[in-house]
Amino acid sequence: MTIVSFEPDFIFIKTHKTAGTSLEVHLASECAADAIVTPIYPPHPHHTPRNASGYYNHMPAQAISAARPEHFDAAYKFAFERHPVDKCLSFYAMLRHSPEHYSATTPRSWHAFVERGVFPVDDALYTDGEGRLIIDRLYRYEELEQSLHDIARRTGLRYRPLAVREKAGFRRADIPSFAEVMTDSTTRDRILRAFASTLRHIAY
Repeated sequence: MTIVSFEPDFIFIKTHKTAGTSLEVHLASECAADAIVTPIYPPHPHHTPRNASGYYNHMPAQAISAARPEHFDAAYKFAFERHPVDKCLSFYAMLRHSPEHYSATTPRSWHAFVERGVFPVDDALYTDGEGRLIIDRLYRYEELEQSLHDIARRTGLRYRPLAVREKAGFRRADIPSFAEVMTDSTTRDRILRAFASTLRHIAY
């Protein structure tokens, strides 16, 4: 999903496995009727897509800037990132256990997922073609509530704690813990190397 709001004035860039769907439901409910709000899948009863022609889920900041250059420059632009290892674990758990994402090509084990090496690296969503950050703030998923306070302060959004938790609950016994992977230096370092371009913009 993408949100381009005019009152309050902000642009939300959705990344993978950073509570993005929960955030979009949460934020879109505070936007005026003229906001650009793209659909989510599966639909949520409290989420109303609108004015989304030409916009799409996980739309890069660069594409939004090209579509609305004057508003892009003026609006408060933000996205969220997550520790690369935790992000990969959450992404694999979704692929493995979400009915909307599971397919015949889904790796059948964490080891197979790591060996395949297709990780949810998202820096292209919030940087330009030279890898420079083009949003105002890249927040940490691990500091979600503090971030919502800061977003409210900067945009005039009404602060509310995040009450919606979408696309969660996929971590089961076949998914290793964060601590387990962090002690496996080969896997940990492989993931961190894959996220080198992300880690230029946010330290973990």
